[in-house]
Amino acid sequence: MNYEEMFDRNIGIFSETEQQTLRKKAVAVLGCGGMGSISSQILARSGIESLIIADFDKYNDVNINNQFCAFKSTIGRNKAEVVGETLNDINPAASIKVYSEGRTEKNVSEIVAKADIIYDCIDYNELYYSYILTSEARKQNKFVLAPQAIGYGASVLIFDPRGLSFNEFLGLKDGMNREEVNAVNVPAEKYAPIRTSYIQQETIEKVVMKKIAIPNIALAQTLASSIMIAESFFILLGKRKSSVIPEVIAIDLFEKKYIA
Repeated sequence: MNYEEMFDRNIGIFSETEQQTLRKKAVAVLGCGGMGSISSQILARSGIESLIIADFDKYNDVNINNQFCAFKSTIGRNKAEVVGETLNDINPAASIKVYSEGRTEKNVSEIVAKADIIYDCIDYNELYYSYILTSEARKQNKFVLAPQAIGYGASVLIFDPRGLSFNEFLGLKDGMNREEVNAVNVPAEKYAPIRTSYIQQETIEKVVMKKIAIPNIALAQTLASSIMIAESFFILLGKRKSSVIPEVIAIDLFEKKYIA
């Protein structure tokens, strides 16, 4: 397979120089669920040839509605391994590093070191792993982008290693343990500044209190992934400045609202 032919139709959006720049970049995708799996395949189809993916979880029936590699044939299999196989099928020349144990305290430094930019696609209810990831990325001067799928909309948080930190934004303290971090109930507006009329307040409160998983659909997962990828390309290619924390990029297609 010829790289230039495979990604020829990108040219005109990317210049040939930009395409070659992206080819050499490495992106770490932490969490291979809805947005992680969708983002990974878009990156591969954009010509990114170095991807680091991590997830300890296995597919089950509840993933069918919004996860790119969730099929009846993959139920029970590790998400990162399945996504890795799919990415290599898209581009056999790509370098795919799979961490089927997920992101851990032991491997987070190694994962961040391998990447030029990091996607935090970790579940909202697993705040501790985002906490250790963003802390390590800040030490290594790497950008972290975190997407959220919300109703018919999406939001993306971009943490500049030189700007406001994850901990400062969410009111966390350095040196907290897992129990302390996961006990924090982060206000919904931190992740979702657009209040929608069609999502009940009771549902939002249950999500914040970690009583239920975030209700979501594939449409919003894809929208969040697309916004995150576009912003990461702008950062990697130096095309324009992004709206970094404390600003949050958010859009709702039903309410026709946009914040950046």
